[in-house]
Amino acid sequence: MAPRPLLTIAANLPIPFNYWSHRAHAFLGLFVLYHFIYRYGLFFFSNKNNADHDMGFDGPTSRREGETELTNHWILFAQWFLPHIILQFTGFVFPLPIKRHPDGNRIWPQYRWEALVFSFRCISLLGLAWRRKINKSTLEDGSCSIMPAAFCVGLTMVSADWISLWYKSHVEVKGNRTIRDLTAPKWVLYLMSSAQFHATVHCLLTSNRLSVQIAALTVVQLSAFGMTLRRKGFISQKKGVLLYAMVLVLGMIVIFDDLRRRSLFNVAIFFGNVAAVLRMYCGMDKYVLWCGVAIVFNYFLRQGILNDQAFDNLSPIMHISSWLMLLGSCYLKHS
Repeated sequence: MAPRPLLTIAANLPIPFNYWSHRAHAFLGLFVLYHFIYRYGLFFFSNKNNADHDMGFDGPTSRREGETELTNHWILFAQWFLPHIILQFTGFVFPLPIKRHPDGNRIWPQYRWEALVFSFRCISLLGLAWRRKINKSTLEDGSCSIMPAAFCVGLTMVSADWISLWYKSHVEVKGNRTIRDLTAPKWVLYLMSSAQFHATVHCLLTSNRLSVQIAALTVVQLSAFGMTLRRKGFISQKKGVLLYAMVLVLGMIVIFDDLRRRSLFNVAIFFGNVAAVLRMYCGMDKYVLWCGVAIVFNYFLRQGILNDQAFDNLSPIMHISSWLMLLGSCYLKHS
């Protein structure tokens, strides 16, 4: 089935439906924006010395809660994230140019479908983390597996590639992706692309904390918001790229905080840098790459060595690889 607009072309919809669907989309957008501000406010200004600091997402106080209490936890989860899902669908009522604008920073139909796919990845991993929080299980103690998150990551890649291939064959576009064809300095695109590898590594390392996937969801939905502002002429190209970069930086701050709390910083940064090098410089197939990373992580987990303490020797290698990535961006900046 082709990825056509879900609600047909907006111009053919009844005027009352158009009016209320646009208002609903605006209302949901305000809710989502407030939700992100609220969660980041808790992240930066609440008591971060608390070991359970997780943007205010509090799970059950004990393992033995009744069925009613557990149901209430999932109802609460739906109240938090159902508006985020509905927002992605209501965006399909807006007519868009079929091809991507040359500056690359204005929303277009292919990206709208890809944003839906990546939003579902974030929500799925949030649900996985919430379930583990309810069950009081963590990746670090070996009570849960890498594989559910790996399946979610793999399914997302397959879905996004299928959308890109469909547009390439049916709409006579090159199957443009978000970052690679953005009009921005090469070194900025390089660092933005590198950040995506670290985000994917952390998706594989999903445990029982929701904050990281909130950061990922923020990147997906606020970048779409920025593209919409750019398309309507409210912001310039430079401001649009700056907004996207700022959201990425905020996301990386959340990721680094989570990794340090879980004693996974050196391991995750090392594998993120290696994945970036293998993909961007060596051209390794991404399915082979991420399957390999998932298998290695799963082996480390089974051996009880998926932590920084077991790999003290990775610290200097991690720092060297990180500096090499930064040097690569400096080279592109002056080339």
